[in-house]
Amino acid sequence: MTTPEARPLTRMRFITTAVMVGTVSLVGGLALILSAGPWWHPVVVAPSFGLAVWLASRWHDPPRRAVLLAALALAQATWVAAVLLRIDVPAVAPVAIIGGIVVVSLTRSRAPWAVALLAMIGATGLLSLVNTPGSTVGYVAGALFYATIFIATFWLNDIAWRLFTELDAMRAAEAELAVVKERMRFAADLHDIQGHTLHVIKLKAAVAARLQHVDPERVAAELAEIERLTGETIDQAQHLVNSTRQLSFASELANATALLTAAGMAVDVAGEDTHHEADEEIFALVLREGTTNILRHPAARSVTIAITDDALTISNDGAPATARPERGLAALRERVARSGGALSVSHDGGSFTLSLDLSRAAA
Repeated sequence: MTTPEARPLTRMRFITTAVMVGTVSLVGGLALILSAGPWWHPVVVAPSFGLAVWLASRWHDPPRRAVLLAALALAQATWVAAVLLRIDVPAVAPVAIIGGIVVVSLTRSRAPWAVALLAMIGATGLLSLVNTPGSTVGYVAGALFYATIFIATFWLNDIAWRLFTELDAMRAAEAELAVVKERMRFAADLHDIQGHTLHVIKLKAAVAARLQHVDPERVAAELAEIERLTGETIDQAQHLVNSTRQLSFASELANATALLTAAGMAVDVAGEDTHHEADEEIFALVLREGTTNILRHPAARSVTIAITDDALTISNDGAPATARPERGLAALRERVARSGGALSVSHDGGSFTLSLDLSRAAA
């Protein structure tokens, strides 16, 4: 069964084949009929001409080279007989058609083959010197004209076909690249949802384990919070699958403040949430990733979150002297760049700063 991706090529193959068969049949066949003398003239040319039409219908996928050369030999023998029997010039059509197919079947040395075929066809026209010397110029010139037309037609059609197949391959590659990009986007979103929440659950589970014999009420509260976070993560994953997930920066800011405070950090929020609605998701994603990174720094004691219309800065102390690989930040940086902004990281001693700048996008 033809796949949807193959249909454009199938249509193009049908069109080019129909054009070639139509051209061969009309130009060659009509010329033979109109120029026919006695009834036996077309009969002499008919076998090789029928073979030429059949090969033209398969020019995209011609038979083996030996078959093509045998067909070319038969057509050339017909052309020799036509010149000697004083059959008119259109009798050259079969050898010109099959010669054109032979040329386009080659992957290299096409030009030398084309020149050799033209020389052979033109030289055959000189045989008219044997019985009709006055017709020699007409035979040679006419034969070269027909041969050039057919060879050039097949050659140009083959070039057009190759260009079309290359364009179709590029289209298929672009479609595959779009699928890969969508998978990467989905993976990044899934990381945003689960990576952050799993770190929080890990933190709360550690708190519950530490307090299980000291503060049962706090342990119950932490377990209830873990259950709530797990449920939210499941819901967000379902929304992601259905492409209905919408991040709220205000909610992320409240969650980040609560989580960082629960982890024993002092949180200072400077500025107000006045960014544009179009930037809502970018601001929320950066804040979520920043919060996740801070939770990886167990020595952090203070966090500053600065908010402006087109920028967000998250700073914390207690960062390790040796920076870890950015992991989720690399994908997030690409996402911010697609929105026209910039995401930068600064690691100075024990201070770690994540900065979002969307001023270029707003410009």
